[in-house]
Amino acid sequence: MNSIPFFISSHSSRGFVSFYDENYASLSTKIVLTGWPQQQATQLLEAIESAALKKEVPVWKILHSLDASIEGIILPQQSAGIFFSRPWDNALSDGTALTAAYQPVRQYLEEAHHHFAAALPIHDQWEAIYIQNMDYQALDQLTEKTVSSLLSKGAGGESGTNRMRFLGAATKDGSVDVIDEITSGLEKRIFIKGRPGTGKSTFLKKLRAAANESGWDTEEYRCAFDPNSADMVVIRKMGLCFFDSTAPHEHFPSRPGDEILDIYEAAVAPGTDERYESELKKIAADYKNEIRQATAALHSAYEAWNHVTQTADWDEDAIEKEKQRIFSILF
Repeated sequence: MNSIPFFISSHSSRGFVSFYDENYASLSTKIVLTGWPQQQATQLLEAIESAALKKEVPVWKILHSLDASIEGIILPQQSAGIFFSRPWDNALSDGTALTAAYQPVRQYLEEAHHHFAAALPIHDQWEAIYIQNMDYQALDQLTEKTVSSLLSKGAGGESGTNRMRFLGAATKDGSVDVIDEITSGLEKRIFIKGRPGTGKSTFLKKLRAAANESGWDTEEYRCAFDPNSADMVVIRKMGLCFFDSTAPHEHFPSRPGDEILDIYEAAVAPGTDERYESELKKIAADYKNEIRQATAALHSAYEAWNHVTQTADWDEDAIEKEKQRIFSILF
């Protein structure tokens, strides 16, 4: 048995966005680590993951959006979870006050958000080219055909539930994703190809809504750059997923059951890429420039955080006692 990793927060074009409540609020047992040093928190979370897997208990592993390190564990069968809370994340999401030591971290993160936000209207220009060359009737027909062929037999009972997550993050080292890990146990993966603005997110949202209406539980993974946009839908009990397989998380079929669904081919006017080649190149260059600056700011935030961690004084005995107490609660 393997753990399933994913992200629940993102430093994005819309600021810091967190799906913490969507993933933790309903749990019967919640433990939040506050004021912990990173190394000890990581060791504890990894030990909990290892212990759960040895007992063959399903594990959801939450990764942090700044450096993709482990920041939480959820044991869904036990309705229990533990989460390592960074003070600057709380400050960004709910206005919690920060000590002076953490202020540089927040400043660099807000600088990153500024560059991501500046990249959004550039991305909108990218989308506009394809939007004006879309055959929306063809896209609607493709969506209806896909939904009817896959969801003709519902799961039965009440409407299914949906969990909001991220499949990747814009980290200090650039864009990362854990698509292969999320989908490792699925029999069928549909790789959606297209371009910005070709309706991939709309397709995924309609598919997810139809699956829930048919009684299937779903996992909806949003875009780390623009959390308003959907990147993947997993219907785990069907062994099925659909995901946006374009940059920055471009993947290609690599195992039995993988298929490509090409929206560009199905619903975009032929020759669009070629007709707008020069405009697209400039837009892509401007967009990547803002993303590079945002990534540099995230790296500076990470370095500032490390400085605080390395210079702080920790009570090792108290931390060890707390680790033992937490293990006794979860196991």
